[in-house]
Amino acid sequence: HSYLYCMSLSSQDKAKMDNNTNTNGQVGGADEQQQQPMIDDNSFKQRLLRGITTILRSRLLISIFTYNALYASTSVLLSFQRAELVANRSSSSSSNSAVSNTAFLAKINTASSVAVFALQASGLGAYIANSCGQRGALALMPVIRLCGVILLGWWHLMSGGQPPDLISFLVIDEFCKVINFAIAKPVRENLWRGLSAEARYEAKPIVDTLANRWGGGSAAFLVSFISRITDLTGLGVVNEKNGERSIFGFPPVLLLCMIISAWWTAVSADVGNIRRKIDLELKKQL
Repeated sequence: HSYLYCMSLSSQDKAKMDNNTNTNGQVGGADEQQQQPMIDDNSFKQRLLRGITTILRSRLLISIFTYNALYASTSVLLSFQRAELVANRSSSSSSNSAVSNTAFLAKINTASSVAVFALQASGLGAYIANSCGQRGALALMPVIRLCGVILLGWWHLMSGGQPPDLISFLVIDEFCKVINFAIAKPVRENLWRGLSAEARYEAKPIVDTLANRWGGGSAAFLVSFISRITDLTGLGVVNEKNGERSIFGFPPVLLLCMIISAWWTAVSADVGNIRRKIDLELKKQL
């Protein structure tokens, strides 16, 4: 009996020791979990990575990014032509100074701003967007840009390499900007409708900011690259009157703008088709 009693006591002691060990292990594990630092999923780095990942996984977001980048590229390319024409305006007359040029460009910007306000306030811009539809409104601006650049190229050919008139150039350039703010931009904002929260709040700021920087920087790099290539290889024909080089009869800036505008037109059609498919899927879910 004494032997059995001792065995029972030893088994009880072992059970108590096991319970204490398990309890201490749980407490220790809880302490270790409390000591581990919490990972902040809402930090700038995490949101940036999620936004980039969301863009790369979505064909629609990649197309929107390309659409905005190509618009920025064409705007930067035409700004080079604008700067050259303004410089020629200053050299053609001694009475024109930097102050008069600034005042002249300010009047042009004021006129385009008034036109944008008139289209938006009168509802004519919304009427044009509804009449063209989403795909038509998206393609409206690149088509206008492409037609304008073709007109500038035609002017260059017909005038024997002379630059276009400044007023004609500004009318073509500012008209595209008016269409952008009054018609195309509201339609582009509507492309984000029905997308996930990650797309609207984390990917959209990246698309809006990085696309403009990427498009403008790429256009400037291409102009510098082509200028060096033509100087090294002698590609193109040099105009004896103004000393400017042309490729296939066009200035390199206009030729690049034509190519990018045509690419931009194709991307606009692709964006419209992708968005139309998404709208059809959303209607089926309803």
